[in-house]
Amino acid sequence: MPLTFKKVESIAEFIDAIRIRVDVFIKEQGFQPGWEPDEDDKIATQYIALLDGKIVATARTREIAPCEFKIERMAVQKEHRGKGIGKKLLSYTIEELNEVNPKRIFLRSQVQAQKFYEKYGFKPISTPLDSYGVQHIDMQLSVK
Repeated sequence: MPLTFKKVESIAEFIDAIRIRVDVFIKEQGFQPGWEPDEDDKIATQYIALLDGKIVATARTREIAPCEFKIERMAVQKEHRGKGIGKKLLSYTIEELNEVNPKRIFLRSQVQAQKFYEKYGFKPISTPLDSYGVQHIDMQLSVK
């Protein structure tokens, strides 16, 4: 079962990535319909994980300021969680960002996912805050 990672290159891949985000954030977690996709998708770089050629996870990044990148909307299909796919997609995304020598890589994690990001070097830089009715925390990765 080959697992591969890449940037989204087609409308079909983008639509499949959005479907995963809708399934996870709207259907599963109860965010408001219409929250996915959003206007930031027009300027974001989208990443996907493919298992046997089928998209099973997604994330996106945006350059918020020169060489400052935010990782957002990371989601793994429910049936593929716990298999290391999210970890590997996060690593791939960070590797891609490191290619441009970022000054800063950060994200806003749901509090329930904070420990996942901490395992990969992200440190909390805020106290928990309410975002769309869900507790989130800002986290940052040390960059070289």
